[in-house]
Amino acid sequence: MSLGPLKADKITVTYGKRIVLDSFSHTFEPGKIHCILGPNGCGKTTLVKSLVARYAASGDISYVPQNVYGNVALSVYDTVALGRYDKSRFFTGLTPDDRALVDKAISDMELEALSDRIFDTLSGGEKQRCMTARALAQDTSWTVLDEPSSSLDIRHNQLTMRKLVDLRDNEGKSFIIVLHDINTAVRFADSFILMKGGKLVCVKDSLDTEVLSDVFESPFEMITATEGASFFCPL
Repeated sequence: MSLGPLKADKITVTYGKRIVLDSFSHTFEPGKIHCILGPNGCGKTTLVKSLVARYAASGDISYVPQNVYGNVALSVYDTVALGRYDKSRFFTGLTPDDRALVDKAISDMELEALSDRIFDTLSGGEKQRCMTARALAQDTSWTVLDEPSSSLDIRHNQLTMRKLVDLRDNEGKSFIIVLHDINTAVRFADSFILMKGGKLVCVKDSLDTEVLSDVFESPFEMITATEGASFFCPL
């Protein structure tokens, strides 16, 4: 059964005496791309890890972590295929339907030419695309991605975000994404969750210079391109 909304209900997380998340509450509605924005250390990663931990038992949420480490002595294909394994498949192997989902995820992330490469030999951006493909192969209703484009070039960043939009529009998938690139968020997200100092500042359907300046403690200017799209530039 697909998950409905994901609910964060007064989540508080402390590391020693430091409060990382301070009574954070928000309901993430399905069928949308939710983008979490805020300065370094404001609790974004802690929040998404808390959400994933809360809903992991449902089996209908997948996760792409911020840091993609090496020491994976598997091919790209086998790494992506891990997204299809559960307790039963470790004994029976992948079904044809499983392999179709793996093949689609590899194609979506343009990894066909790297399919036989060992994961450890990939560049940082290639590893990120591989881990995103693994999450997509899980075919969950919710996918949580923590900085999925931090090592990607411009083309592959656009590729990844367009694929998420396609999955939202055509398959009803839902996403929570942590991003630092405000303009990527503006272009692709439906909802913006702004954080500062471990707290929720506000939730908005569109961004403006006032809220960005408050959250990031830096002035912003909004620029409108000739085709009407808006971009935000720090001053």
